[in-house]
Amino acid sequence: MKLKRRLLRTFKDRVLKPQLNRQDRWEKKVVDTPGATRGAEDSPVRFNIPRQAIETEGDHPPLPGFPGSAPQIISSIINIRKSVYDLERNPANGEKRIDAKTLDELRSFARSVGADEIGYAPVPQEWVFQDTAIRYTQAIVLTMEMDQARMDLAPSPDTAVMVHETYNQLGQVSNKIADWLRQRGYAAHAGHPLGGMALYPPMAQAAGLGWRGISGLVITPQFGPRVRLAAVFTEIENLPVYEGDEHAWVLDFCESCRRCIRDCPPDAFYDHPVQHENGLVTVLDNGKCFPYFLTYHGCSVCIKVCPFNQQDFYKIKASFLDSQVDRTPVSPTAGK
Repeated sequence: MKLKRRLLRTFKDRVLKPQLNRQDRWEKKVVDTPGATRGAEDSPVRFNIPRQAIETEGDHPPLPGFPGSAPQIISSIINIRKSVYDLERNPANGEKRIDAKTLDELRSFARSVGADEIGYAPVPQEWVFQDTAIRYTQAIVLTMEMDQARMDLAPSPDTAVMVHETYNQLGQVSNKIADWLRQRGYAAHAGHPLGGMALYPPMAQAAGLGWRGISGLVITPQFGPRVRLAAVFTEIENLPVYEGDEHAWVLDFCESCRRCIRDCPPDAFYDHPVQHENGLVTVLDNGKCFPYFLTYHGCSVCIKVCPFNQQDFYKIKASFLDSQVDRTPVSPTAGK
């Protein structure tokens, strides 16, 4: 036990804290860049999981999955640094338009390096966290699946390690896509999935990749809530932005299901999400969620129990919409 405590303390003090301090300096480089889009006064405050973890008292792991997740965490930190320092490699006057052929090549390249789905969305200022910034406001939004068999073990150390593996792989993908764009004359800012500078869930919804459920998680047709999100920010003006709402029924289904709320071990979800004036929504109490999250391997129970994690998205849709039709009241004048 004493050896474990020393190991935890050493990792916190000699690895995690110095790296987080470096990350603060890297992010300030973006905030101080002329023309960067900084968070607005009504933007959300980022909940920085690594920093909160080292500031929380107790003998819990410094991050979920530790020590098995340590190599993935360190690799993610290296890729966060790359995402910032590579901004210096952007062309001074980058291309602002993309043709259909190059866009098809971009989609193919993104999938070839590991992204599962790709979409496009503009990023309003209020989606950028306070005290952070993004260099450009057009987002190429990325999803990557988390392994279902390992997710179904949650909460477990193996699940936590798998989550960090996904973070690390998706962070590498975002940097590769940013490099690919620069090679073709486009300016790009890779957004890492771990500790991003803006809210990815509303971007993914706006890009047509899914819909935010009552848990705040984006429910995707391919993998339900079992995805991690990232983005590559660019100044390309003619990305094919999604304008539909075909997945909006998901939230209605969630309201009728509420499995994630009922099964949440620390009872952290609000019965009624808090609606903010800027249109954003808060769904859970971090004061309840985070201590359990730290102690029990990153938890992930809300993902595990979600019906969309276990069943086909379109079968759920058909069954749910049929049930809604069956409940539609018949007008007393119908047929007259």
